[in-house]
Amino acid sequence: MAVPDNVGKKCDFETALDITGFGKYNFVQLAVCCLLILAMYIDIFGFSVALPSVACDMQLNTTQQGLLSAVPLIGVMISSYAWGLCADTMGRRKTLLIAMPVGMLLNLGASVAPNYASLAVLKFFSAGFTSSANAAGFVLLGESVPVRFRGRFMFLMASATMYVQFIICVIALPITSMSFTIDVSWLALTYRPWRFLLQVISIPGIIGVIGMMFLKESPKFLLSKEKEENALNVLRVIYRWNRGLDKDTYPVKSIFLEEAAMPDHSNKSFLCKMWNQTAPLFQPPLLKNSLKLYYILLCAYMTSTGYTMWVPTMTNAYFDGDDRTGKVFCEVASTAASSTNASSTTDCDSVIKPMTLYAVMCYSGISGTLNIFLTFIVGPLGKRKTTVLVFTIAIVCGIALLFVKIPMLSIALFYFFLYVALILGNVNTYLVELNPTYLRGMATCLSVVVARGFGFFSVQLIASLLADHCTPMIAGYIVLITSGLFVSFFLPPDKPTHKDNTEITQL
Repeated sequence: MAVPDNVGKKCDFETALDITGFGKYNFVQLAVCCLLILAMYIDIFGFSVALPSVACDMQLNTTQQGLLSAVPLIGVMISSYAWGLCADTMGRRKTLLIAMPVGMLLNLGASVAPNYASLAVLKFFSAGFTSSANAAGFVLLGESVPVRFRGRFMFLMASATMYVQFIICVIALPITSMSFTIDVSWLALTYRPWRFLLQVISIPGIIGVIGMMFLKESPKFLLSKEKEENALNVLRVIYRWNRGLDKDTYPVKSIFLEEAAMPDHSNKSFLCKMWNQTAPLFQPPLLKNSLKLYYILLCAYMTSTGYTMWVPTMTNAYFDGDDRTGKVFCEVASTAASSTNASSTTDCDSVIKPMTLYAVMCYSGISGTLNIFLTFIVGPLGKRKTTVLVFTIAIVCGIALLFVKIPMLSIALFYFFLYVALILGNVNTYLVELNPTYLRGMATCLSVVVARGFGFFSVQLIASLLADHCTPMIAGYIVLITSGLFVSFFLPPDKPTHKDNTEITQL
């Protein structure tokens, strides 16, 4: 193994990380972080699959259903900020080990909530705690993998978020086909399949928490806290896992960060700490890149999140027995939305239709597969060009959607229009690479606030306009995505990999 001459004395962090190699530790960490981010998104979207049955069981009106479906998003938006602060001050791993077990317990508690009020409160807090996975998980992974594999790993982790609805529906199909009721008098509830579903979808998060116990803290975070020896110990463990060699043979004796160390805010108040972790992101020299990245995220997730809730409705509209040939997408969508608004009764015997689950599985499965495909082209193509490509395809599909009158092609174009969300992996990679170590947790948690906050606003906007103003509304979203494409041309170029250390990183 060739080692640079200065390694035995002192080297920068990225070189030290390259020397640990690429192998078992990185893949185990990827799997664990994917399980944790999957648990967060399952907590948000898994409940939406069960909501029709919940509404029927608890006899909820439309307003209550709307609030209950929004509760997880609100919990994520409010808590993400705090978890970003915790990840940057307490540590990535420690934050996950504190927050995720609590989130899993609260989610299990929600499955046996006896009434609407207790269910809403428990879902609010469970989603709030599991949102720590986004603030800490992405950063932990990004800081523990060599730079030349970083973009691909971030994309793979983002793929877990794309597959979440597919996984939920695979689990929900056999469970929702069950029919049983068990009276639990001491909890004042009736145990039904939807409660069992909420319990089963908690399993990935539980496995992820157990896996995180066997992993180490981000060595870069430890170094930013001026704990050089602790950081070296972590790098030695990664070296042993990846290369199969004794950790004492790790040649690096001293490391340094090519950036400022984390400022000491230990004596400041909580609000002051939050300000100190947020303000630098929106001040020079970080301001320019922060505005670009968060605006790109806004454009993508206002479109994707807003329309995702309509995927089952729109797909089912093409298979409801009526002839849709010769009709553009908005004609079909407006009719389906009008029918949904006019419906006031629900068949409690079969509230979750299998066709709805199959439609969501198709949408989510294709999304996740495309995201994995992007992991193989982001390296040679680069993050900026990949982002431009995703935006361009979404714009073309959106424009074609307004004119195409072939049913199956319209469905495909609608799906690909929403796949603009595939830029998430690139945005999170940029946030990790462009911000100082001590601000990365906050930077990634703000991405959740932007994505879910504007996504929630978009859901309400689409619901009010789809029935009567579908065409101008979609045109407006195309313009929004086009503005995101324009901004993406000004993203910074990719960081060069450590070419001099190519031999070091070979297994």
